Amino acid sequence: MNAALDAAIASAAPPGAIVMLDAATWRSLAAGDPGLGFRGLFVSGGRVHALFTNGSAPLLLATDLIANAYPSIAAGFPQAAWFERLAFDQTGAVAEGATDHRPAIAQGAAGTDSAWPRFIETAGEGGYQIGAGPVAGRIASPVHRRFSLGRFSMDGTRILRLEHRLGYAHRGIGGLMRGKSPRVAARFAARIAGDATVAHAVAFARAAEAASDAAAPPRAVALRTIMIAIERMTADLAALAAAVAAAGDARFATLLGQAREQCAVALGDAFGHRLMMDIVVPGGLALDLRGDGVAALLAAVDRAVLVVRAFAWGRVRRDLGPAAAIAQARARAIRALAASVRADLAAVPEGIIAAALPAGTGTALGEAESARGMVYHWIDLLDGQIRDCIAIDPSARLLPVLEGAVVGLDPRAAAVLIACYGLSVGAIDG
Repeated sequence: MNAALDAAIASAAPPGAIVMLDAATWRSLAAGDPGLGFRGLFVSGGRVHALFTNGSAPLLLATDLIANAYPSIAAGFPQAAWFERLAFDQTGAVAEGATDHRPAIAQGAAGTDSAWPRFIETAGEGGYQIGAGPVAGRIASPVHRRFSLGRFSMDGTRILRLEHRLGYAHRGIGGLMRGKSPRVAARFAARIAGDATVAHAVAFARAAEAASDAAAPPRAVALRTIMIAIERMTADLAALAAAVAAAGDARFATLLGQAREQCAVALGDAFGHRLMMDIVVPGGLALDLRGDGVAALLAAVDRAVLVVRAFAWGRVRRDLGPAAAIAQARARAIRALAASVRADLAAVPEGIIAAALPAGTGTALGEAESARGMVYHWIDLLDGQIRDCIAIDPSARLLPVLEGAVVGLDPRAAAVLIACYGLSVGAIDG
């Protein structure tokens, strides 16, 4: 890291505030830095912004576009390549020096596939490709996966490459939110990812509150924490169930699915919605916790822990292969989250659940944790109306990680790993 970038990072206050860089300092990011964790990139207001974590604190760096272009940073942070492609599709801003120019979400024009990224041909004798999706026989994510495979005499078939063709789930949510008040736009934030509706709603609400110089009441803050924890539990249960089913253990997959369903029913009793959708709003909550639903909620949480603890994790390591470490991390998270939910429910303060949001002007970053990682929302307000809003789901930066992780696996092990990752295609497409 050079001295100019060091000085710019040191000046970041408060966390999440935009730190402007000149073109030369921005260009230095292409060299990479192990101390910075890349989280996302977007273009707004004539600037390109890159979101990192510096330690645990968010760091938002930006530089002005020149002739609607900016230097690519994908050489130093490979996960930025997807975001640079997405920014071009959405705004036309060019990442100069980028090596990946494939469309991200651009649909084919006039019924052709001319706008779609071309798949890389399989090299070598005996290599072949298999496509999966975007239409599947069951309820599945609208994405086309192209597996390049090779046959090896000793090890059987192994995956040489995995590529994703996205855009089928693009809804233009950012465009739908512009020109609206944060309270109205909150409904769109809650629909970015069904398994992380609370995380996205809370991240958006926190961004709107910070940009408006407002705060949610203590009771709302406490209940948001509980809602996030339970949502993470249900998402972990769903991912585990899918992974175990892909590994061939229908019995345990059913038990995990039943535990998740019991949580969803209890959430409906406690919060009025199985996914807790549209409950979190800027300024607090739209609905309070129903006292008569707390007992069912605690019973569902305890049931989830029992199911996870009862399973023979030694067998999971054998059956899930490379996905076993992720599965065990999800199981540990379920147990830890259950304990925090029980403790937090006992300590929820009394009081109001919402406060009026003033018509503020400013920009701010909000964050909340999902089962996949931290969700971020950046908002630009003018007199209480949204000029721009950007959502960053961890699925987008984990997608290339998944593509690399399946290389060398057999198709069955790859299916288990894909299920265990539990990425949201809709959250990537936006």
